[in-house]
Amino acid sequence: MEPGTTAVLTPNPQVGPGVARPGYGCEENAIELEAPALTLKNILVPIDFSAASMKALAYAIGLARQFDAKITLLHVSQVQFYANEFAHMPIDEAAMKECVRGRLETMARGCIAPELLEKTLVRHGVAFDEITKAARELCVDMIVISTHGYTGLKHVVMGSTAERVVRYAGCPVLVVRERECG
Repeated sequence: MEPGTTAVLTPNPQVGPGVARPGYGCEENAIELEAPALTLKNILVPIDFSAASMKALAYAIGLARQFDAKITLLHVSQVQFYANEFAHMPIDEAAMKECVRGRLETMARGCIAPELLEKTLVRHGVAFDEITKAARELCVDMIVISTHGYTGLKHVVMGSTAERVVRYAGCPVLVVRERECG
């Protein structure tokens, strides 16, 4: 369907409730749908330096070129502790943040054309929460995020940041699988 066109979908009683097919059922129950125009100006890409997140960045670069958009890279570091013989001590957060910022900026310069890069950000907190907050604050048009595709016990223990971002983001989210079929 071309952007700006309208499709009339009517419920199909032969298929079941909640399923609509053109030309079936009562026309008075018609639902008009208009295809939204896709415009991308700002794309947020969460980076954890894994191969999967680099694959998501490759997708984002392609979209940015196609739509003449800008990319913001975001790394979220979570609270980390190391153990010594007396107690658990937090790692120096400021030093870690500067180290990650340098690594992120170096990676950005090596992978992204300067005209496509908006900025790099490093935040501290829970990954999905910081990603969705950054998306709202920056008014991004899309988040391009990777998933490691964990299943079973590993998924239960580690959770899925991508899944939570999809659930809580206020903008479209493109999830790039680590391994694609075919």
